[in-house]
Amino acid sequence: MKIVAKLGMSICLTAALSLAMTTYRGQLMDASCYSRNASGGGEKVWVRCAPTETTTSFAIHTNGKVRMLDPAGNEKALKALKSDILKRDKNTDMPVAIDGWRHGNTIKVEGIRARGSDTSVH
Repeated sequence: MKIVAKLGMSICLTAALSLAMTTYRGQLMDASCYSRNASGGGEKVWVRCAPTETTTSFAIHTNGKVRMLDPAGNEKALKALKSDILKRDKNTDMPVAIDGWRHGNTIKVEGIRARGSDTSVH
C-alpha cells in the first residue's frame, strides 16, 4: 500500500509542476510576419518582424524557438504596445517577459511586460 501511495503522490506532484506558470524572456514579434519570413536569411527575424501598433497576432522568440501567443495574449500584447509599456531597445528589438503556460507551440499569456520592468498588462 505504501508503494501505491508514493506512486500517487509522485504523479500528483508531477502534474502540479507541469501546470506551473513560467516566465518566457525574449523578443516580441509579429506572428504573421514571422510566418511569411521564417526561412529568410540575413537580418534576425525578430528585428525584421518587430511588431507595430497594427500587429494583431504576436509571437515571442525565446531560447532559439518561436512560440505564438494565445488570443488573449495577443490582446494583452497590443494593449501594452499601444500604451507604451513595450518599446524597442537600441538594437531595435522589443525585449519582453511573458508570464504564462505553454501548450504545444502556443503560450497562454497571464501577463506581459517589457523586460526589466515591473509594469505589466494582465
